[in-house]
Amino acid sequence: MHRIREFFRSHKALLPLMLAALLPFLIVIPALHLTKQFWITRSEPAAKLEVPEYTVVITEPPTEPTTVPITTEPTEPPTTEPPPPPESCILENVPYYSQHGLLPTGCELVSAKMVLEYYTGTPVDIQEIIDRVDCQYPQDVNGIPCAPHPSEAFIGSPWDPTSFGCFAPIICDMMNQLLPDDYMAVETTGTPLAELAETYIPQGRPVLVWATIGMCKSSPYLGWYLSDEHCLPTDEWYDWLVNEHCLVLIGYDENYYYFNDPYAWGTGTRYGRELVETRYEEMSRYSAVVLDNPDHIEPETLVATRETLPETMEETE
Repeated sequence: MHRIREFFRSHKALLPLMLAALLPFLIVIPALHLTKQFWITRSEPAAKLEVPEYTVVITEPPTEPTTVPITTEPTEPPTTEPPPPPESCILENVPYYSQHGLLPTGCELVSAKMVLEYYTGTPVDIQEIIDRVDCQYPQDVNGIPCAPHPSEAFIGSPWDPTSFGCFAPIICDMMNQLLPDDYMAVETTGTPLAELAETYIPQGRPVLVWATIGMCKSSPYLGWYLSDEHCLPTDEWYDWLVNEHCLVLIGYDENYYYFNDPYAWGTGTRYGRELVETRYEEMSRYSAVVLDNPDHIEPETLVATRETLPETMEETE
């Protein structure tokens, strides 16, 4: 390097000439190199890059299963409302009997005879009915008249025109002794008359109803002190209402109730609805109807044949 520096000091006059001689080389040679690179780029196609094919599968990040709480509210069981009752319905096959010439004061027993024969399909003797009814005349105990309540006995005798009568409990008890086992007489006292009619008549069930003779107004007639279990008078007084009467309700429509009235002379006697309901109220809404006996079991279900017996129950020698 020292020699080079000494050379340039001693030949300072030659430096411009040397630079001038080198200048073309400094310009031309790089230009040629660039031109060569240009033509190489234009004449030689670029190598094709082979890109491997890939199948891109996008997966969602796993999520933990979520449980949605189910709240169950208590639901009422579906209810099916019964169809509305028909606007009118009349039973045409209920037997009819008049009490005239049969039982002067036994309207309850004659009405019961009609209903009994409706269910038995055979004649029921009126004496057989009377024999199953407790009949008691009022007694005079130390000058005090006393007798049971008409719900506990028939007051007097149905053969006697001066006697009184009885109410639904007595009739139900008697009928349950004569009805077939698959039926039972049930007291429905207190039920509105319209409800009785619209419930039971469409089912083909006549109803025993207590009202008045000819739907005439009732009023206190005679009375007595109610007796206790020893047939002695109590302090409770009872008034028997005049015109008390028992009929068999067999039908209804918008304006009338239809009866087998034992005080009439034929079936299908009709009275205005409002009037009958008034008389029914006056007589304390006594009523009764015959229903299917839920406790009845058909005899054939009680007989076990050899084929139906378990092996352990078969007879052994």
